[in-house]
Amino acid sequence: MGRAAKSLRPLLLALAAGGCVTRDDSVPLAPPLSVDEVARRIPATVADRRGWAEDVVKALAAIDREPTAERVCAVLAVIEQESNYVADPPVAHLSHIVRAGLLKKLSGLGPLAEPALAAILAGKAPGTGESFERRIGKLRTERDLDRLFRDIEATYRERFPGTFVVASALSHLLGHGGLADLNPVTTAGSMQVKVAFARGLAGFSALGDDALREALYTRAGGIQAGTARLIGYPAAYEDVAFRFADYNSGIYSARNAAFQQQVGELTGRKLALDGDLLAYDDKGGDSQTMRAMLAFGRAHAMWDLTVRRGAGAEKTGDFEESSVYEAVREAWAAKTGKAPVYARMPEVALVSPKLARPRSTAWYAGSVRKRYDACRAKD
Repeated sequence: MGRAAKSLRPLLLALAAGGCVTRDDSVPLAPPLSVDEVARRIPATVADRRGWAEDVVKALAAIDREPTAERVCAVLAVIEQESNYVADPPVAHLSHIVRAGLLKKLSGLGPLAEPALAAILAGKAPGTGESFERRIGKLRTERDLDRLFRDIEATYRERFPGTFVVASALSHLLGHGGLADLNPVTTAGSMQVKVAFARGLAGFSALGDDALREALYTRAGGIQAGTARLIGYPAAYEDVAFRFADYNSGIYSARNAAFQQQVGELTGRKLALDGDLLAYDDKGGDSQTMRAMLAFGRAHAMWDLTVRRGAGAEKTGDFEESSVYEAVREAWAAKTGKAPVYARMPEVALVSPKLARPRSTAWYAGSVRKRYDACRAKD
């Protein structure tokens, strides 16, 4: 199969599947839903169903997508899974989670960890009468927690610069970039979008950090960022569950997991099928997948630089046009006599203090898929 034909195959597969969420272009195959039709797909127990529906339609329009049943149900399924239609969802046992998390981050101090934490939490934000310690005891939602940590950072930076310097130096010693980086809140809003992702979106990129976070805690802002994260990139998935997996474990993780399995089988290496081709830790060096890709490339007369350049595009659609992607799939097809699959479920364990029991990306995608199917059953 030639290069042009190979690059078209995922698109042809997606078009054959006929899915408005899964296919590569943005032209719908089904008529768009009205706001009222979207609202009827939202559970009757939800307050202001029409308001939620309007924000979903606007969020899809912001990424140039029509509100087809498939797209609407995908967005609604994630909202229900992540927050059950609450713009600023409460977190059970949040105070305990925060204290335990802070002590863990300060554990490098040994017996000084608790005194150091007590010293930081003894302060008060200007104009308030409550200590940070007391405010932790009243935490209910992630926005409460987010605001608390922003107040802590601002207080020690602006009012007590000496103390801030000490706290920042301490944070550096513990491997953090500063006191602000002790803030455990990295996702926000009804769709639990990463703040770092939202920062790169049109309509959010011009906002300062505080304004950006506050925008995500609004219903409209949270839905807009979450919808862009879920649907705002092309992927030729035949099953919408793979897009839900991507939402949980990273863009293109389902596609990349299939590629990992193929390169692992070709090189005889056992690889983690997590959807990450590169290493994303502080240790440096190449990941196991990257080493396998380099070994494959050397066995097929490919320059290391060519392989690395292709791997560098792993979080984009351009990876599918790279020489290493096409060569691996072609070699796998030649070896097995089968057509290589485009995607598979990533094998990622979910670790969070908010989870009562161990979970996985497969569990997450399956749970969202059930909600999606229930929504589609209303067609």
